[in-house]
Amino acid sequence: MNVSSLRLLPVLSLAFLLGACSKSPDSTDAKDTPAKITIGAIPKATTHSYWKAAEAGARRAAAEFNVTLEWQGPLDDSKVADQIGIFNNLAASGLQGILLSPCDDKALAPHVRTAAKRGLPVAIFDSPLDAKQGTDFINFTATDNKAAGATAATTLATLIGSSPVHDGQVLVIRFTEGSASTRLREEGFTAALAAAPGLKIAAQQFTDGSMAGAQRVAETLLGNYVKNNKLELAGIFASNQPTAEGTYNALRSLREKGVEITAKVVGFDDSTLLLQGLQNGIVDALVVQDPEKMGYLGVKSLVDHIQGRPVEAYVDTGVTVKTKLNTAAN
Repeated sequence: MNVSSLRLLPVLSLAFLLGACSKSPDSTDAKDTPAKITIGAIPKATTHSYWKAAEAGARRAAAEFNVTLEWQGPLDDSKVADQIGIFNNLAASGLQGILLSPCDDKALAPHVRTAAKRGLPVAIFDSPLDAKQGTDFINFTATDNKAAGATAATTLATLIGSSPVHDGQVLVIRFTEGSASTRLREEGFTAALAAAPGLKIAAQQFTDGSMAGAQRVAETLLGNYVKNNKLELAGIFASNQPTAEGTYNALRSLREKGVEITAKVVGFDDSTLLLQGLQNGIVDALVVQDPEKMGYLGVKSLVDHIQGRPVEAYVDTGVTVKTKLNTAAN
């Protein structure tokens, strides 16, 4: 080897070392790229616009956090056995986690506990589960339903005013018996209404979970208070989207038959049909949740837990009150 070759050796060695230690801007090690997570999300139902909004939020989070999302649910909220079957099938399919809104807070609990014991993380959203947070499930993302029910009662009391007509009688159209979210909402409504002077619940009844079923119940109950072609009620509360839609249809039918309706009507959740009710004056106010936010934050909580980040035990997504005035303004 000649002298000039010897002089080149340090330069070549340095170039080799620099090349070995550097990467092109586009190159990454496999270990630096988070593995794609596959999770399941099980709503109470798949047909209502409420759940379509929740799905939109969940899918937005899935796209943002590199998640493959399996969205499956029963046709409507009353199909508890169907939801149990979907949960167990997804739990056995090799997913890394499940986001669940239980149709029945007690019926789904043992299945969630079994999944947790097998190491499958489950996050709850929209409606609570009768189980232990931190042991059986990760966390809960939802509306504070008792507070939301109280908001509905105070909104109705304000609309009725200080001199209620028809002895202050209020009709409550309830959802299915096993739904914990609406049960808490109805409890919050009942407690707050009891504090409103001159108002009382005259009658209340559960429905079967569908809009058509709610309409049948509403028609029967409303018929009991129609006298001399007038509806003798001060107010009406319907506790979620299908009950509010069914109640709206029943009231619209009465109005089309010429029945005079002065009762103030507060529904819960919104939809194209219910917003139509605001505009035509049959519905006076809607207490509205944020299902899109619930779906998004529910998926985020599950992903954070899977990836070892801390999550809050409870995430309140809040409500707003819509009226004809503020809806028209938007």
